[in-house]
Amino acid sequence: KKPGESLSDRLVKGTQKFGGRSLMMWGCMGCDGVGILEDELQNSLQDWGKTVENVVFQQDNDPKHTSKKAK
Repeated sequence: KKPGESLSDRLVKGTQKFGGRSLMMWGCMGCDGVGILEDELQNSLQDWGKTVENVVFQQDNDPKHTSKKAK
């Protein structure tokens, strides 16, 4: 995803479990920042009718998934 580019349907996979709905979103981190997690998450949530209060952020604490900036 390039800066300013909206999410492509092929990058978003909805899931449904036990009658509820959820959305799995993957972000990425590079040497110059955290990308979508910082810049686009709030706008994407608004597009889907969600707020930050409705979101559970999960981190598995695997060192290879954690940047030095996040520590």
